[in-house]
Amino acid sequence: MDSRMRGNDRLVRNRQYTKLMRLLHTADWHVGSTLAGLDRFDETGKLLDELFAAAQTEKVDVVIVAGDVFDNPMPGNNSQKLVFDFFARLSSAGIRSVVLAGNHDGQVFVPSKSLLSLGTASVFEKPSGEQYQVGFRSRADEPVVVTALPYPHERVVMKLNGAGDDIHGDYASSVSTFIRWLAGQMHASDINIFAAHLMIAGAQLTDTERPMSVSPFFAVPAQSLPSSTMYNALGHVHRHQQLVNAPARSEYSGSIFRVNFSEEGTPKGFNLVDADTKGNLTVQFCELKSAIELHNVECVVDDWATRLEPYRNRGYTKARIHADDPPFNLQGEIRAVCPWVVKVEFLRSEAAATTRPTIEALASTSFETVQSMYRAYNKDATEDVIKVIGELFLEVTHADTDA
Repeated sequence: MDSRMRGNDRLVRNRQYTKLMRLLHTADWHVGSTLAGLDRFDETGKLLDELFAAAQTEKVDVVIVAGDVFDNPMPGNNSQKLVFDFFARLSSAGIRSVVLAGNHDGQVFVPSKSLLSLGTASVFEKPSGEQYQVGFRSRADEPVVVTALPYPHERVVMKLNGAGDDIHGDYASSVSTFIRWLAGQMHASDINIFAAHLMIAGAQLTDTERPMSVSPFFAVPAQSLPSSTMYNALGHVHRHQQLVNAPARSEYSGSIFRVNFSEEGTPKGFNLVDADTKGNLTVQFCELKSAIELHNVECVVDDWATRLEPYRNRGYTKARIHADDPPFNLQGEIRAVCPWVVKVEFLRSEAAATTRPTIEALASTSFETVQSMYRAYNKDATEDVIKVIGELFLEVTHADTDA
């Protein structure tokens, strides 16, 4: 028996009889993210250590990271070091990796090509009709091909050769057409894996994704995903889930940590996927123990200490204080007595929630997106109308519409 296959009896037994290929599917690391002003480098480092240990212990053939590696398009040195060290460890262990850029990722992969230089990593920074696949032999000597679709920004996907020049302003149709073209490049004799950073219609959201990027305008039908694949590895949505309406097994692995307090109790982890050329497939979700728990605790002015105490040493807590006229510096007192409380929220009975988008949210949206969405709902819009919209966009956001 190949010594590389020792250490996991179940895996060895499966591979001996069905020649399984095994991959680890993860996504949405958001390295550099903060929570209530606290950096998460320590937590993220432990989570990546867990992922690396799992890749080694489970003898995976490839680690697929389906986008949003970083939280910021211009990540700091600490964030980059954490990420590149992880892939360097994988490379040293002889484990292949496939990395996709997500909507949060900027150009950090493009000029440095740091990951590509490692030899066992394949990086896909933008959708392409020329560079979209990587093939290799599994440890069981089976042919594996990963077809990659990084996040298709609207200004990019409309120009793809495979997407069709007859489609104007319909983002979902353009992406679906390009996916069909990618599927046409797959061969039935391979173990085909499709990896993408996409919003799929019907996916369950977590209130932690960027609202604009998961709007109905960007929702690609689940039926548009490839049907000739063994597994579709998805990123972008932060909740782990299987898409039951997809033509092949399709799953979001979810983010590796709880992005904010709306994800209280949401499991975080990665998928282990076994497949072979005979059509056998198993998918197992594995929870990450290092993902810090988040808690929302309802309190009133007179009982906050009693209610918050049980959450000591249980991760991070947000105290939700019901008070129309809270005492001066109550927030400071709570934080001093309960250092595990990282956020205090006062809930006043007359307060009404608003759903209006903020100027900051609008400013982070490209003018092409605003223009495309307007045309989608107003198909007879003239160029004069679009010009006025552009002037209003610039006035409100102080953005450069040509950037």
